[in-house]
Amino acid sequence: MAVNLTEGLNENQKKAVAHVDGPCLVVAGPGSGKTRTISHRIANLVINKGINPRSILAISFTKASSQEMKKRTLSITADSRIRRVNFGTFHSVFFKILRYFSGYELNSLIDEKVKLKAVSTIMKSLGLKEADDGEMLGRVITEISYVKNELMHPRDFDSELFDKSVFESIYNKYEMFKHEIKKIDFDDMLIMTYELLRANKRALDTVRMSYKYVLVDEFQDINNVQFEVIKLITLPENNLFVVGDEDQSIYGFRGSRPDFLLEFEKYFEGSNRIVLDINYRSNSEIITAGNNLIGHNVNRYDKSIKPYLGMGGRVAFIEPKDSEEEANYIVNDINKKVSSGEAEFSDFAIIYRNNIQSRAFIDTLIDMRIDFSVKDIQVGIYDHWACRDLISYLKIASEVSTNDDWVRIINRPFRYLSREAISKAKSSNDFLYSLTTDCDLKQIQIETVEDLDADLHYVKGLAPSYAISYIRSTLDYDRYILDYCNDKKLRVKDLTDILNEFESSSKKYKTIPEFLEHIKSVKKELAAKRVVKDADRGVVLTTMHSAKGLEFRHVYIIGVDEKTIPYQGEKGTEMSESHVEEERRLFYVAITRAKESLLISSPHYKFGKLVEESIFISETKKKKVEKLKLNEDKS
Repeated sequence: MAVNLTEGLNENQKKAVAHVDGPCLVVAGPGSGKTRTISHRIANLVINKGINPRSILAISFTKASSQEMKKRTLSITADSRIRRVNFGTFHSVFFKILRYFSGYELNSLIDEKVKLKAVSTIMKSLGLKEADDGEMLGRVITEISYVKNELMHPRDFDSELFDKSVFESIYNKYEMFKHEIKKIDFDDMLIMTYELLRANKRALDTVRMSYKYVLVDEFQDINNVQFEVIKLITLPENNLFVVGDEDQSIYGFRGSRPDFLLEFEKYFEGSNRIVLDINYRSNSEIITAGNNLIGHNVNRYDKSIKPYLGMGGRVAFIEPKDSEEEANYIVNDINKKVSSGEAEFSDFAIIYRNNIQSRAFIDTLIDMRIDFSVKDIQVGIYDHWACRDLISYLKIASEVSTNDDWVRIINRPFRYLSREAISKAKSSNDFLYSLTTDCDLKQIQIETVEDLDADLHYVKGLAPSYAISYIRSTLDYDRYILDYCNDKKLRVKDLTDILNEFESSSKKYKTIPEFLEHIKSVKKELAAKRVVKDADRGVVLTTMHSAKGLEFRHVYIIGVDEKTIPYQGEKGTEMSESHVEEERRLFYVAITRAKESLLISSPHYKFGKLVEESIFISETKKKKVEKLKLNEDKS
């Protein structure tokens, strides 16, 4: 007797649940109930269609989403057969295949900590100071993964981080390291599965017999090697059911290919396409803003998301002077709403394009003693090596330094002092005195050191922002950064943005000791948060990429200027249309996280320079928009 598994679903959700054989593409807009649709469809296959649950393979991209899919499916029915459905990630499914046919075990996989350390060591061997920067290491590993998953040669890849020769050197040294310790990583696992199934017909036939019905969630995020394997194992019946949204494809830097979703019907002839276009999450004003924006993309299916909740919601725009005023206004706005009982701190999200933009908000939230959590890896700007250089300069100027601070900056920029002289001075009680009297320096070297000492005495009396500007310009620290980037073939913009943000962070402090004390308290607070991992407490700070899959009552999107989103690389680099479209999708994802209210902020100045608002703002606005005036009270 058939069980009704479509009660409460809309018509298109019912069509998706009822699909059994052959290829099917479900285009699922944000908040359209895709997980519910997927879970009901799996249950329908087992309970009403009599499909052997062991022959159903449901793949997701993360362990968390796979577990959620399984949990939701099991909650539908008490039928024990559902437990035998194969739920997993691409990596877990592919590793199972490799384990069975090629004898690989869990200890064959390289530990992620070992991987990070190996890449860091390789970068150090090339003289790259970013070797200890956790965020940079992550970006390097992502680029290595991209090359592998696209099945391309490293010399054909245009790195955003390094010159071709530097990237290829890091790539080849990492591959050599794995070979020496006889380990593989997750990317190798995908490629080796692909090569196994292409070369071994017995293995391919066995996998095809095992998995008769394949379902893939978040299909817009699939990369080349994953897609090729899916094509192999679903032939010839092509019982492939995929769910995704090309408008939310935001991982191109990882190798995600939305064109596989857009051209699904070309790859799988006779496929059924179903569109889930009713949004159950957001109020109408927010959905309209999202539709206005994403409609400017060309490479997409023609669809318009409709609100289930009807009219309502609030979309507003502000234009603060700079990031400091922006943070002050928004954090105060959140505090007022919470104080009035309108919301809890956890109802709010602050979303930004790049991690560096969180600095002003972290500082302000800490100053106001408001709980917050950071969804991404917590990378405090004050821990960046270039900022640590400037901090050492400031500590020396304010006479609270150690010999380590002197060692750190004495040759940054290069002052022609030998390692032997620096090492000898470091072991003394007075670094500067020992350097000029005990280390056999030439007269010109002594004069250089004495000039530095005089400059730092002058810096002592300056306000922090002027002190930093003086160090960067008069003491030639910016020239040192430029020379370093040219020598190591790195992008100058990444480092100058860090330094500009550091300088901005100092502007509201009157003295260097006051600013140094602030840095100390922020580092202490962030270190405590790393230990506590209070991910579900307080205001959520997240990049647009990490916001995907989340939802909040109230959302603030910050720093929406022409230099930030669409993100531009080095000055003069023209953006391709495909890049602009992915950046627009990223902004669309940020907008559609909001349930009740959305505020978009575009400061007039960035690092002291006038900037225009992003083109995405005018695309998002309706004819009539709410433009808020900032409260003049800065308290």
